[in-house]
Amino acid sequence: MITSAAFWLILLGTVTIYWLLPKGRIPFLGAVSFAYLATLDPWSIFGLSVWTALFYYLAPRAAGKDRSERFILAFLVLGILAYLAYFKYIPPLLAAFITNPFEERLLIPLGISYFSFKLIHYAVETARGRIAEHSLATFFTYVFLFPIFTAGPIERFDHFLKNRDEQVSREALAEGGMRIVQGLIKKFVFAEAILYPLFAAKTTTVLLADPREIAPLRAWLHLALAYAYFYLDFSSYSDIAIGAARLFGFRVTENFNFPFLAPNISNFWNRWHISLSNWCRSYVYMPVLGWSRNPYLATYATFAAIGLWHAGNWNQLSWGLYHATGITIFQTWSRMRRKHGWRRLEGWKQRVVGTTLTSLFVTGSYVFIVTEHDGGMGAALRLAGKLFGFG
Repeated sequence: MITSAAFWLILLGTVTIYWLLPKGRIPFLGAVSFAYLATLDPWSIFGLSVWTALFYYLAPRAAGKDRSERFILAFLVLGILAYLAYFKYIPPLLAAFITNPFEERLLIPLGISYFSFKLIHYAVETARGRIAEHSLATFFTYVFLFPIFTAGPIERFDHFLKNRDEQVSREALAEGGMRIVQGLIKKFVFAEAILYPLFAAKTTTVLLADPREIAPLRAWLHLALAYAYFYLDFSSYSDIAIGAARLFGFRVTENFNFPFLAPNISNFWNRWHISLSNWCRSYVYMPVLGWSRNPYLATYATFAAIGLWHAGNWNQLSWGLYHATGITIFQTWSRMRRKHGWRRLEGWKQRVVGTTLTSLFVTGSYVFIVTEHDGGMGAALRLAGKLFGFG
């Protein structure tokens, strides 16, 4: 949306009118968000409005432990997951068996991954009695808030309610404006003008055309450029979304915190796509851990969900399981290190070594990302082998 002049005109006009209104600001913002998104994808937004009404009226009735209340919660959660799967995961499966792929005729609804996870959070936390009383207009605005609708972060409703300014302030407007400028510079200067030409100079297909001619260093450089580009591209959208929401007085949750400085892979996931990793920790890791008492199973289930959240294919699933393996190895090593008192590396030395190894590990994961639409899993495995001089 940020490449559209209409987005910026609507943002500027809406912010101005929003703060001039003496009352009814939230309904106004919700109505503008709905109308703007409806111009982009009317059928998707109509379908989401039905889901929004269902969750608003039914979720409070799931706040209990008897069978009917548990049924309502299950109906809402499984229903929206089925809706997500119908558009995002079933088409790739059908495409593997149907000559004329179904996915070519089935358009994925705008922002489906984001609003599905937001609605699941709302239903679960409402059933737990953790959501404060609110109006339909407030919930409607939360679901449809247009600056964060398509690129996140995955805002939680309780955070949304608690982090809103009632009055306009120069500090908030300046903060929001600077954050938008920061995101635009990241996106169009560093990501698009500088990194993308370097990353796209030789595509993954070209690199793999003759695997014997690709030096390991060239493969590592290709993946490092991909990592840097995707980080700047994704975090720039988060910056713009957070800044735009701040113009309306909302302090939306952060999504990135300098992940390339992470001293270990576990810390990396406290810095990368924070809203998604926190959501999966709350609604996948903890339930699976409580059910199985197995932290390894919970870790793999969590990262399978994170991978599939991005796309329903083997590359994204493998990317998630790759990171799960890294975290499992790190956690096992940490326990052994504490148990045996291994303290050879401490302080800044440990941080330098840890940050270097973490960066290399994350860079290696991009074998699955750069080949997702450029050769698939076969290309990913060949490229992974090339990193270590094989193939």
